[in-house]
Amino acid sequence: MNYAEMLEEMITESELSLRQISKLCLQFDIAVTPSYISQLKNGKLPPPTPEVSLALAKVCNSKKQSQLVFQGYMEKAPDVIKEYMLASSQLNRIMLESLCRAEGRDPLSQDSLDFLKNLDVLSTLEMSSKYLDSENQLTTSELIREITLSSGGVAKINAQGDMINLFLGDASMSPTIPIHSYLYILPTRLDLLKERDIIAFYPNNRKQATLRRIFYANDKILLIPEDKTNQIYMIDSFEEIDYIGKVVSYKVDL
Repeated sequence: MNYAEMLEEMITESELSLRQISKLCLQFDIAVTPSYISQLKNGKLPPPTPEVSLALAKVCNSKKQSQLVFQGYMEKAPDVIKEYMLASSQLNRIMLESLCRAEGRDPLSQDSLDFLKNLDVLSTLEMSSKYLDSENQLTTSELIREITLSSGGVAKINAQGDMINLFLGDASMSPTIPIHSYLYILPTRLDLLKERDIIAFYPNNRKQATLRRIFYANDKILLIPEDKTNQIYMIDSFEEIDYIGKVVSYKVDL
């Protein structure tokens, strides 16, 4: 993903207008016009200064602030620097995947392998510095868990516990549970679920989990989002969805 695509994705996820973004950038002493932002996200202008990139990412409340700044730097860097960084990143991906396979089995799903393969340069370097450093005490299982969660999969908190956690990839439960929240989900028997409980499930065979509140009406089960622009599901039984469990808590990394 290049700088323009990354910025456009951030703006789309923020649900802010270009005029709003322009105005909010002033709080960081950055003056940019809506027209200028438009040309950046459409790739008609080269990436701006790191200060401008950081302000745009912060205004959009993106978790990829450092990635946007780094991508802007990479696209303007000399070719020799680009080639070195890309080669180093590719080597680190291979080493991370090899570390995951070290136990003689393939613990990663295809989604996780695809995520690792498509990891951007900065994220690859950050992950490799955590898990390939001989002085770091992080384990292979922790690496596998991080990759699984980041790729949209689910993982148990520990081998003994039943709790499952994942990252929320949509804004359907905002503002109650913001997008990119880190969720704690307890697999709960269906007969113990109560009206207004928030559950996690995979809708329509998709691989990205989503959340909804449960309501019961006229022998139907309604799965309602907080943000009413998102889809409402009406089902006859929970067998119609790929149910994960009940959301018991969440946290947001600021």
